[in-house]
Amino acid sequence: MDRKAVVADFLRKCIDYANDSITRKRERGENELIPAWQTYIEFTQHAIDEIHTGKLDAWFERKSRPNLSSPKRIDIMEMDHKERSAWLAGIVSPRPLILASTIDENGIKNLAPLTSVMGVSNTPPLFIASFSRNKHKQYRGTLLNMRQTGKAILHVMPSTLQAVDWIDMAGSPISTEESEWDLIDVTPNDDEDMLIQQAIAAIEVELVEEKELPNAVARLAVMKVTHIWTSSDNIPETGLDVLTQHGMDNIMAAPNGWSKKVDKHYGTKD
Repeated sequence: MDRKAVVADFLRKCIDYANDSITRKRERGENELIPAWQTYIEFTQHAIDEIHTGKLDAWFERKSRPNLSSPKRIDIMEMDHKERSAWLAGIVSPRPLILASTIDENGIKNLAPLTSVMGVSNTPPLFIASFSRNKHKQYRGTLLNMRQTGKAILHVMPSTLQAVDWIDMAGSPISTEESEWDLIDVTPNDDEDMLIQQAIAAIEVELVEEKELPNAVARLAVMKVTHIWTSSDNIPETGLDVLTQHGMDNIMAAPNGWSKKVDKHYGTKD
């Protein structure tokens, strides 16, 4: 639907609500509150009129989308690590944001945000993720714990500001004797201590193997999916309302403004 029509329709509904509110206030004898609602109706109707007359057209103009009609070819190897990372993260974006839960051999639980998780095979069901080393040349606790126990649970989190704070705090650098679970107010499931109750859904995986990446300090972990955790009986065909990462550090809700199914990749039926 045209964006101007959507806004105008919303404003008309606001006027309908205000008229209904005035009626209720007259019935209750609350006449002193009516003038404020009448002023609101007049202002809202004025806004609708300006939408229809075109005075607010500039508000609805879309920014021109970039295209490659006059492209630049940039040598990415001439960039430093920070600039290169920002370009790649900004173009291949948004990416699913995963909160990974693991536990070490001593029973200390770990939570870590990951943005490199990707499904690469459905049969067998395989996911991959890359794990880099910190300035002390140590791999992340998630990979170290999977090496010890072989298991992780990959959570997708609700698109709330509270969940963004959880993600942020879970990325805090702490000692291996501490647990990120103590930094954030999430609740473990009664039957599975590594499962976050507040998550939208989760995927349970086992570490299959690690791969060295060419000329890189990061390692690629190949993980076999063993179970999914969900509260629904239905397949989420239109996706879930979860957090993603856009660019380097911007957390946002999964885009859900519009969608269209594609099916050509299935080929033709005989």
